[in-house]
Amino acid sequence: AVGKIEIRADCIKPAGPTLDGRALLRLVHLRLTGMPPAAAVNAIRVWADDVGASREQLALFAARPRRDLRAADEALSKLRAELGDDAVVRAVLRDGHLPEASFGWERLVHVVPAQPDPKLVRPLVRRMLARPQPLPPQVRQVRDDGWLLSGLEHGAVVRIVGPYIVSGGWWTSVSGSTHREYHFAELKRGDCLWVYYDRARRRWFCQGAVE
Repeated sequence: AVGKIEIRADCIKPAGPTLDGRALLRLVHLRLTGMPPAAAVNAIRVWADDVGASREQLALFAARPRRDLRAADEALSKLRAELGDDAVVRAVLRDGHLPEASFGWERLVHVVPAQPDPKLVRPLVRRMLARPQPLPPQVRQVRDDGWLLSGLEHGAVVRIVGPYIVSGGWWTSVSGSTHREYHFAELKRGDCLWVYYDRARRRWFCQGAVE
């Protein structure tokens, strides 16, 4: 009896056009090690596409930047070869109403030079959790200045600012509507958490932190 034959095709791309055969073999080895075949292999076929040399490759005496983007691309290509193409992504903005729906992920092919804002004032960074985490309930007698949000090591809440209302979905159905009351909670150790109260669930959640 003839067994089932399965054909697998993998596309492995180096960081840029190269003549280094060892570098290509390393990428192939990483892909087969990280994503091994499901069964015994009968045959392997390898082919490569040739391209013209880029302007950067021809500019042998050009001044090298402080950050080696080519080395960064090579490191990312190794990650893609070992873990798959979806292992290297970057965040992009999305047209979503809720904070967790306002961004998404897309594949990162090449590293681009950073373009920081030349402002002298250092901006605050709001780091968002992948999923909002439920918080312990607030004791009525404690009020806002004694609530433990993140354990004893971070201290209790010393100041809370809000609410900032985010609501939506009420135009589709009452059951699918969302009503959140966002607050910034400053803890005794100095941490600033981004929390909200969900009216439908009647519970507090932590959305992220401000650094």
